[in-house]
Amino acid sequence: MMCAEACCYCIQTECCGAGDDSRCCAMTVLSALALAALVAAYAVVFPVHVSVDKALLGRLALADSINSTAGTTALAYDVALAVAVRNRNFAIGVWRTRPLDAELRFCGQTFARAQLAGVAPPRRIPALAKAVYHVAASDDKGAPVALGGDQVAEFMRESVAGEFELELVVVGEVKYEGHPHRRSVGATCPLQLSLSTAMALAAFTRVCWI
Repeated sequence: MMCAEACCYCIQTECCGAGDDSRCCAMTVLSALALAALVAAYAVVFPVHVSVDKALLGRLALADSINSTAGTTALAYDVALAVAVRNRNFAIGVWRTRPLDAELRFCGQTFARAQLAGVAPPRRIPALAKAVYHVAASDDKGAPVALGGDQVAEFMRESVAGEFELELVVVGEVKYEGHPHRRSVGATCPLQLSLSTAMALAAFTRVCWI
């Protein structure tokens, strides 16, 4: 046999008789690498990544609770966020199979809920692409959430410091192309927000836990 056994033993004999063993071996190696990359692209799935790209904190203040006789304090708020969901896979798309819901929390207390996206089209996020969803919440769109004594004390401390620590929790479900099972999405994004002005968005730390 004229060609190198390491490359050409298992391919067609026409390749060995072509008189160009080096080209034969190079084509074999490249084909094997391309096949391995394709298999890896579908076999290894990177979860979607959730992040907050923009934040606008128009108001966050304490207010008397009109729904309570116990003298509790409510949280008055006005916040808008741009939430990005990134598909980090370079060969497969991602489909949203359930609504993408969000909660805003202060000191462990959920004070606002919103739906980032429903199940209506467009539901697919192409490979290496991102979808940006906008959420706005204010206390005039729902019942104010009452805060306990410890939460009020924490709010006062953060108000003096000029920076509020909130959490954005995003939940949903997706399906990756080429994979039969659906996977849940759960991300927690801690936000350190200062009040926005008319000319500037809120300063915040862009960190999310998946």
